[in-house]
Amino acid sequence: MSQVLIFEQDGQSSKKLARILTRAGISVCRAATEFEVRKHLRHSTPDVICLDTEAGGGEGFAAVTAWRKQNPDSPIVVMTGNDDVINRTWAERINASAFLTRPFSRSRFCELIQRLLKQSKNEVDRRQPGPSIMMYSHDTIGLGHMRRNSAIASNITSSIQDASVLMLVGSPTGVFFELAPGVDFVKLPSLSKVGRDKWLPGSLRIAPAIARDIRANLIENTVRTYRPDVFLVDHEPAGVWDELVPLLQALRNLPSPPRIVLGLRDILDDPKKTRAAWRRRNITELIRDCYDDVLVYGNREFFASDALYGLSDLKPGRVHYCGLVSAMERSSSSAETARSGIVVAGGGGRDAAPMFKAVLDGLAVIQPCERPLVTLIAGPLMDRDVQLELSETAAELGATLLPSVNDMARRLQSAALFVSMGGYNSLTEALATRVPTLVIPRTGPSSEQRIRAERMATTGLMRTLSLSQARPDALAQIFQDPQSCKGPSEHRLSLDGATNAAEFIGLIVSEDAASNLTGSMLEAANA
Repeated sequence: MSQVLIFEQDGQSSKKLARILTRAGISVCRAATEFEVRKHLRHSTPDVICLDTEAGGGEGFAAVTAWRKQNPDSPIVVMTGNDDVINRTWAERINASAFLTRPFSRSRFCELIQRLLKQSKNEVDRRQPGPSIMMYSHDTIGLGHMRRNSAIASNITSSIQDASVLMLVGSPTGVFFELAPGVDFVKLPSLSKVGRDKWLPGSLRIAPAIARDIRANLIENTVRTYRPDVFLVDHEPAGVWDELVPLLQALRNLPSPPRIVLGLRDILDDPKKTRAAWRRRNITELIRDCYDDVLVYGNREFFASDALYGLSDLKPGRVHYCGLVSAMERSSSSAETARSGIVVAGGGGRDAAPMFKAVLDGLAVIQPCERPLVTLIAGPLMDRDVQLELSETAAELGATLLPSVNDMARRLQSAALFVSMGGYNSLTEALATRVPTLVIPRTGPSSEQRIRAERMATTGLMRTLSLSQARPDALAQIFQDPQSCKGPSEHRLSLDGATNAAEFIGLIVSEDAASNLTGSMLEAANA
């Protein structure tokens, strides 16, 4: 068994690092002083040493430096809370394999140690590569598609041994949140959606045709180099400007093509308009001829996507409902917890300003002494000048506007009311945390948010107001009575979409995929 020596003065920290390595099947020794580390090195030869620069009061350098002279090729990982010239110079002097500045992710630390152990044992070149999955996400307005793909990718790499997921993303922020070990991304030039099926370059001052060629060439070269076992395309079957069509057709003609899967959120747009657009752009033929399977990230009882969009006719028997994809864990307690304050969020924030303005207008008509505590979360894509203007208004009303947060789950679990647009991810998070929710969907360019909001209202899960109905007096009344937006304490909608999608991918890349696909647990979601 591989052995790692952790030389760190902070016992609690070293214990946590040791625990995650032990769970990965790695033997760990811990030392807090130079005497202890010299003792370990006399009786054993660790495969990797992890040294904190403060270990032994900073005197541990001598022991490790001496060991390095006798073991020039063994990996050393330097950890520090002080990223300064002195520590970096010493790390370079001993030829450290990695230099980690605290705080760092323990899961990524474990991934690094596993890679270094394989490298030190010369296993990298001999071992068979693990399954490779590629995801395409056009992401022009918000972060919803990327969040779904990131949640699925995380489940894939945690459940499929040695799997790697490479994401193709078009969001102007790249990937805004931390990715799981085994997941990375290629940034495509960003786009702006200016109408139904109409896009323009998002930042570059170039012709759309040039932007399209750059994106298409990047995608094609990446796919041909990466050679994925599974190519999962999100939302746009042909890609933006049909940039995926030549590639999909070429992949179909390979002797051993990848499994090509289309992943769709449950509600795309008005079904009649979507089917008409698909016929006009030959998308129906593309799905029928180039895709092996369709994953619907939703529940059929909530929205019958296969029937309404004609998917069951295009891919009979190959449409699978996964359940809603959520990056948040579903609250397991049905007991009421103390909730206070109002959280207002508009996803990525690119088009959330009208809803924010309506909320602030509603807050303004409430007497200052009676106003609830309101926190507005702008989102990383909201224009800076718009954010500043809203922030000034919020401050005048005693509310707080934050650019973004990384603890949305905690905020929703403790909020008395969540005010949101009708985005897939936002409403899925609301269901997961069981927070009373008011939905104010955007008016366009797609009908998706309006349809989703109406379904939520019809099924009694949330309360919905159109932007025109969200008048100051109506909102003020809701803010003073959040329970009027409370849905049932329990619902039957599955929120296990990320787990089920990852399981489906796992079955595809496993040797017995063909015999097991029919019996997958996904069939339960299809019932």
